[in-house]
Amino acid sequence: VVTLLRGCGGSPAGEAGHIVDAVSMLESMEGEEKPLLGRRVVVYGGGNTAMDAARTAARLGAEPLIIYRRTRDQMPAHDFEADEAIEEGVKIHWLRTIKEIDGTTLHVEVMKLDENRYPVPTGEIETLEADSLVLALGQDVDLSLLDGVPGLEIKDGTVQVAPNMMTGHAGIFAGGDMVPAERTVTVGVGHGKKAARHIDAWL
Repeated sequence: VVTLLRGCGGSPAGEAGHIVDAVSMLESMEGEEKPLLGRRVVVYGGGNTAMDAARTAARLGAEPLIIYRRTRDQMPAHDFEADEAIEEGVKIHWLRTIKEIDGTTLHVEVMKLDENRYPVPTGEIETLEADSLVLALGQDVDLSLLDGVPGLEIKDGTVQVAPNMMTGHAGIFAGGDMVPAERTVTVGVGHGKKAARHIDAWL
């Protein structure tokens, strides 16, 4: 039995270095002590928060790089946010996803768009060094771990499930941001409890 319950996305951190949430980082800018991010800052995400975090890092003297798993025309951030970030020296690597974190080394997989314009992994891995990783994933769910699983139906970036939270593949349940529903913490927690009951019944 595999249960997939995603809240705000995630990254496969092993022996992780300095990882900070983007919202927490931006909130800390209001205090007297600014966040210590280092020079090489990677921001993971493609929304307005990711752009704000990268621009903030640049103003702190860092060299920020945004990694986003989709293309520019698919990003949730406003175009002008990306334009202004680039003007401030922020670099953006499109069609990339973080596969593994080993200390300050990030292993990044190159993605490509399939016939439905959905990003799929290519198997090509790039490595880069980062003093800090800022997570700005928001509600953009990474479904790459489901590649090749038979029976799963993915529509509009979400996994389709039955009323019992089971996917089209027997024994795999999904909930939270991964399924078509309101994307809130309370809904995600509710899905977890509901899925647990149905997993128990299925077993």
